[in-house]
Amino acid sequence: MVSATVTECTPQACRSLAADRALQAAELAGQPLEVVASLFRMAHAFMRQQHMEQAEQAAKSAVAVMAPRAKAPACPPEELSLLGAMNLVLAVINAREGNRAQTHEHIERARGIAARLGEDRNDFDTEFGPTNVEAHAVSTAVELGDAGLALEVAQDVDTSGLSPERQSRFLLDVARAHTQRRHVGEATAAILEAEALAPEQIQDHHLAREVIRDLIQLSGPRVPEALRDLAERSAVL
Repeated sequence: MVSATVTECTPQACRSLAADRALQAAELAGQPLEVVASLFRMAHAFMRQQHMEQAEQAAKSAVAVMAPRAKAPACPPEELSLLGAMNLVLAVINAREGNRAQTHEHIERARGIAARLGEDRNDFDTEFGPTNVEAHAVSTAVELGDAGLALEVAQDVDTSGLSPERQSRFLLDVARAHTQRRHVGEATAAILEAEALAPEQIQDHHLAREVIRDLIQLSGPRVPEALRDLAERSAVL
């Protein structure tokens, strides 16, 4: 079993500890899907802490449990959602490590699973479905430096059915892609829209702060007022 050791309860550490406890409870109760859902939450907690090896271990453990079950033609959608979501976790991990082939492999696996579902769902708070897969395709393309691909995919993605937090993260990734292409206006518009959906998520996110700093530098002496105001709200200035 994957476990997390924390010395103080920072927000990230508390999330990791909560996931670990949920995993233990699910194992004791003999609920395999709850175990996998706990691994999903644990993997995300580890990623937020930048503990990528532990995140990958949790994700691979979940895939090892779910992949054989998903081979059944009548595999329940809840199980497919968990397997698909864990493949998205592995895609993000590999993208952050610059592993292009593995990233694309996990995105394609998730696409196949989403096609089997045929709809966006939110089993175990995974928000898994075709839309979230394409949102992750945008995110992983940005991580790999493929801004053109990210923006091409993003054109056909409608995240309005996802949670505000997920919509906001998608727009942050769009802003990151535009920033890589030095599109100051488009990037600023995307990150402001992201902030409107989930203010705290953007104002406190290190990637958002990086985008804001880059946009200010790209703007030169004439920083747009809206961008300067966002920088102040995010403690960048």
